[in-house]
Amino acid sequence: MSRVVDIQSSRIRNFFAFQRDPLGFLVEVLHDGDVISLRSGRKRPSYIVNSPEFVYEILVAQESSFVKGRSSQVLRRTIGDGLLTTERETHHKQKQLLQPAFYKERIQAYARTVVEEAERAAERLPVGQPVSLSESMMQLTLTIIARTMFAADLEDRKQELAAAVNATIERTARTLFSPVILPLSFPTPGNRVHRGAIRTLESMVYEVISEARSDPDRFHPTLLGMLMDTRDTAGRPLAETEIRDQMMTMLLAGHETTANLLCWIWYLLGEHPEAEARFHEEADRAAADPEGAYDAYRSLSFTQQIIQETLRLYPPAWTILRESDREVTMLGHRFPEISFFMISPYAMHRNGNVFEDPLAFRPERFREGAGPWPRFSYFPFGGGSRSCIGANFALMEAALILSVLGRRFRFRRADAAPVRPEPLVSLRIRGGLTMIAEPR
Repeated sequence: MSRVVDIQSSRIRNFFAFQRDPLGFLVEVLHDGDVISLRSGRKRPSYIVNSPEFVYEILVAQESSFVKGRSSQVLRRTIGDGLLTTERETHHKQKQLLQPAFYKERIQAYARTVVEEAERAAERLPVGQPVSLSESMMQLTLTIIARTMFAADLEDRKQELAAAVNATIERTARTLFSPVILPLSFPTPGNRVHRGAIRTLESMVYEVISEARSDPDRFHPTLLGMLMDTRDTAGRPLAETEIRDQMMTMLLAGHETTANLLCWIWYLLGEHPEAEARFHEEADRAAADPEGAYDAYRSLSFTQQIIQETLRLYPPAWTILRESDREVTMLGHRFPEISFFMISPYAMHRNGNVFEDPLAFRPERFREGAGPWPRFSYFPFGGGSRSCIGANFALMEAALILSVLGRRFRFRRADAAPVRPEPLVSLRIRGGLTMIAEPR
C-alpha cells in the first residue's frame, strides 16, 4: 500500500479550510496517510507530512535536497540574510560562527542574567489585578535576549521594541500563507506598518553596534562581540549589514517563541491544580540567588517536564516548511523538483498512536526513563542542521523564569473567555493571556 495518498477533498475546500483554521486542518488529516498529497498540480505539488520516517528523510537524511524556500523569502524581508533565512554553505558557516554563543559554559553564565531580570519583572507585576502576561513575558524575554546576546539595556525602550517585534511577526504571518506576496515597498497600510516596525528595531540595532565599536571590551563576551571580532580569510571584518541581520534574527527568533511558551505554561498550570501544586513545591525548594542560577535550573526536574509537555501540546514552531530543489526519492516514493512539504509538530504531537490520551496535559510523560517514542514523533525544536541553535538556552530560560515567578505568585485567569491558539510565525494565544498574580 502506498504511503503517499491523495486528499479526498477539493483544492478549493482545502485552501479555505486551511486559511480558516490551519491547526484544525492539519490535525484533521493526521491519520489519513503518512504523506498527504493536496493535489495542487504538477508544477508545484504540495504535501502534508505525518510520518516520523518521512520527517527524518526531509530534515536529516536528505536535507541537502531541500530548502526553506517561501518561508525564507518572507522572513528575509525583515531579518535579511540571517541564520533563519540562509541556505546550505552560507547557513553552515553562519551556524559555526554563532554556535559558541550557545555553548554550555555560556548558557551557565546567561542563567544569572535570566534570574536577575525575572526578579525585576516580579517586582513590577501588579498584585491582585489583571495583567497581560503576554506583554509581560514578551518584554521580559526581549530584555533577556538583549542583555545576554548584545549587552544592551532596553529598559527604557522595551515596550516600543516589543510592539515593533509584534508588528513584524503579525505582518510576516499574514504574508507567509498568502497566495500573493507583494513587495514590501508596495504602499499598502500593512507594509507601511511593517516598514515602520523594522525601522524601530534597526534604530536599536545600529545604536548598539555603534556602542560596541566605541567600547569593545564591554561587549567582548557577547554574541555581538563575537560578530565584531570575526574576520574573513582576507582579514576583513563582517559587514555591518551582516551583523545587523544576525542581531535582527536573534531579536525575532530569540525571545518571542519563549514568551509564547511561558504563556501557554501559565495557562496550563492554572487549569491543572495538581501539577501547579507540584510546580510550586519545586520552585520553593530551588530558591537560589543569581550566582547559583544554573545549579537551580538543573534541580528543576518537574518544571522541565512541564516545559516539555507544553512544547508537545503547543510547540512554538507549529509548522516546518520545506521545498525540494531537485527530484528526490524518499522511502521508495519519488517526488518531483519544486515539491512543497508542510510538517506540523503541532499535529504530529497529537498522534494517539504515540502519546496516550494525546490532548491531556501530563508532564510526567517526560519523567526520566519514560518513553522513548519513535524519532521525530516529538520534535519541538525541529531537526537536522536547521534545528534550533538556542534550544538549550530557551529551556534554561523558561525554567528559571517559571521558578522565580512561581515562588512569588500563583496566576489565575482574569476571565472565562476560551483560550485558543493563534498560528502566526510561532504559536501564541489568540488575543493574549490576561491573568491575576496572587501572592503566595
